[in-house]
Amino acid sequence: MNPLTIMHHALRRSWEEWLSVVVLSAFWLLAQVLIIPGPPATAALFAMARRTYDSAYWGAADAWAAFRELFAPAWRWALPNVVVIGLSLYNISTFWNVPGGIWLVLRAVWLTALLVWLALNLFYWPFRLAAEDQSLRNTYANCVRFWVLHPAAALVLFLVCLLLGVASLPFALPIVLGVIFWIALVAETAVRRSLEGQTTAD
Repeated sequence: MNPLTIMHHALRRSWEEWLSVVVLSAFWLLAQVLIIPGPPATAALFAMARRTYDSAYWGAADAWAAFRELFAPAWRWALPNVVVIGLSLYNISTFWNVPGGIWLVLRAVWLTALLVWLALNLFYWPFRLAAEDQSLRNTYANCVRFWVLHPAAALVLFLVCLLLGVASLPFALPIVLGVIFWIALVAETAVRRSLEGQTTAD
């Protein structure tokens, strides 16, 4: 699995749908500000990235249908994210400047936990949307399996997506360039190619 090929494919497909991507990204950003629609908006965005990978047409009606359908599942996914990410950020920020070796270790532990959790969640929705068993447990198990099967490619994709995602926030680039949609399509492309490879091997 070549991460450069995956990122290039995601960029090309995002560019082909650039108008829909920008509009959807703008609504996604607004949903995060409003909080309550944030998780289902994220799920809907990944669902549209899945349709884009399949070269299937989608519009506002499709995104809205996915938003409504995935509202409850998205919040079941969001709640553990709030706990894990919230605790990690709280502990990192609270003890960031506290002197002492033990605090340095604890900061490293919390930062590592945060990065591992984010790394798993990058591929959560592509696996959830593709699976018959769509439980949290099975979806996260598939995410872990993906990392075990493709550690180098997964790491490159995660780091690039993380850096671009963080860099885009101060400049509102998710609206202008559809960075968040590109990230979703990168994850979808990686997961689908992994699953298609496993099917071929079988």
